Amino acid sequence: MIQYFEKYLIRTNLWVAFCFGGLLAFFQLNLYELNPYVLGIVFFGTLAIYNFTRIKHIKEFRISFQENSTQIILTLIGLIGTLICLLLRGFELKTFLYLGVLAFVSFCYSLPFSNLGLRGIPFLKLFLIAFVWAGSSIGLLLVVHHSLIQYVSLFLAVFFFVIGITIPFDIRDKITDESELKTIPQTIGLNSSRILSLLCLLLSGILFYEEFGHMNDSILAWWFTLIISAILVMNSNEKRSDFYFSFWVESCSVLPLLIYLLLQF
Repeated sequence: MIQYFEKYLIRTNLWVAFCFGGLLAFFQLNLYELNPYVLGIVFFGTLAIYNFTRIKHIKEFRISFQENSTQIILTLIGLIGTLICLLLRGFELKTFLYLGVLAFVSFCYSLPFSNLGLRGIPFLKLFLIAFVWAGSSIGLLLVVHHSLIQYVSLFLAVFFFVIGITIPFDIRDKITDESELKTIPQTIGLNSSRILSLLCLLLSGILFYEEFGHMNDSILAWWFTLIISAILVMNSNEKRSDFYFSFWVESCSVLPLLIYLLLQF
């Protein structure tokens, strides 16, 4: 079963795209209504960006296609799927511009050329991921529904949540990451990285509650997610399997939706 998940869901980045879509669906249900086209943009866009990131030897097309045919095909599927959803939804100009900024940042981060990609800038990787995820979930909803100045606390709650669950991936890659990247674990060590991650999750919970000001099912779902995320963070180390991070830690993004739906019964 684990091998199946790794081969068909994790390595193809279908799982991360599904989890990201689940995070967006959680906010759609709580703030507005489900919109399949917006969900499709986030799902297919994530599929395209994450698979593009994994393409190697992009300068030599023949070698690149032979080694990365799956990633190239899924990148194209993601781009086509995103375009179809954009055309069917018929967004306003400001939404296209907003999506264009997010796409540009994601593309620059994903560039396989070490001297061009934004992820090569020390300490920037973590904040770029958090910005794009927060911007593509809660931020995109605010732009689509003309509520750009609302729900600032929710945006920040997602931002710090993503930082909190992304630090474990840097813990996993501590040995293999180049020293020039200056990731959090490389700089402050394993235990301090865990503490920082937990503080980000705590701040996320406070900001989330502050937005609503009273207890409800969405806050309970978010807090339960933070508790589970904290447990996974505390048990993160370099010796854990890739499945632990790529499946279990990644699953934290879809937990708010799943827990929220359970609370409705």
